[in-house]
Amino acid sequence: MRVLDLGCGFGLDPARWGVRASDAVTGIDLDERKLEVARQRFPDRTYLHAAGERLPFPDHSFDRVISALALPYMDIPAALGEIRRILVPGGSLSVSLHLPSFTWAELRHTFPRPVATVYRLYVLGNGVCFHCTGHNLKFVNGRIESFQTERGMRLALERGGFVKVAFGRAPSAGGEMFLAEARSKT
Repeated sequence: MRVLDLGCGFGLDPARWGVRASDAVTGIDLDERKLEVARQRFPDRTYLHAAGERLPFPDHSFDRVISALALPYMDIPAALGEIRRILVPGGSLSVSLHLPSFTWAELRHTFPRPVATVYRLYVLGNGVCFHCTGHNLKFVNGRIESFQTERGMRLALERGGFVKVAFGRAPSAGGEMFLAEARSKT
């Protein structure tokens, strides 16, 4: 199976996603330092510097896309469009996402720093926007971040051409993660 690890970071072992050692894994990330570590840890894999909103692959290049807590830092509808483009018809997408509780916890930790507080308020507002519309907005510096809800992700996934959408939750180091699974339309 050809698997894209979107926002791969240091190249964590994707076995928890059901990815087998025999699968051809390609990772992308924006942080070249993390990619260098990933290349050293997993020399048999391919790691590229790229953004989820502009994937450098031809159409139908992958059978599956996995992403551990990277999608919340992207223009989600744009990234989903690119993911759908590079997936084979019927290919699968598995992502972990931030719950609203993560954003509330981050906001509490920003006081009394005004710049950090304003940014976390943006993230909170952007999460509400995403929940209501399935779209997210960029911050003044071009960064993007939001929390996700089942409603917002369902809107974005269905609008992006995904079907068989399923949701769940799983424990994580920071508390609990929100999981989404979907298939590209055939």
